[in-house]
Amino acid sequence: MGIGELLLRGTIWLSLAAWVVAEWRRGRGDARAGRSAWALGALAALAHAVAAFHFRHGWSHQAALAETARQTAAVTGLDWGGGLIVNYVFLGLWASDAAWWWMSAPTFARRPKALDRAVRGFVLFMFVNGAAVFVVGPLRAVGSLAAVAVVLAWYRGRSAGGVEHG
Repeated sequence: MGIGELLLRGTIWLSLAAWVVAEWRRGRGDARAGRSAWALGALAALAHAVAAFHFRHGWSHQAALAETARQTAAVTGLDWGGGLIVNYVFLGLWASDAAWWWMSAPTFARRPKALDRAVRGFVLFMFVNGAAVFVVGPLRAVGSLAAVAVVLAWYRGRSAGGVEHG
């Protein structure tokens, strides 16, 4: 495996692991550690996108769109590249959310629970798709376990009275 493939895979799996840690720390009321892991996850996801554009798509949006459509068709039967745009939204949303938490933790902690749940639910949706639906082989189980771990962290945080987003 070359450096490009290592960067491509390593950054997204680091992002996945950081997301799981962030959710567990938040659920236990440890906002500081949760914030650090949340930001690391977002940065690693951005690094993954950069690696994908550099090593896989030659910095071509059209090439990335075509490859996204090909992969979507292989999994769902739908020849649609719009998932690439959804990925852009995902990256922008997560990066913005992490930046907000770092720049103004007090206002971040006071944001509406519905907004917090929507952001975190969207991240879950993206990771389920990226790490469980569109992955083949044993890594599918890893991605699925990560998603289950996050849902358990949310449940545990609620039942233990943990801080959801503060």
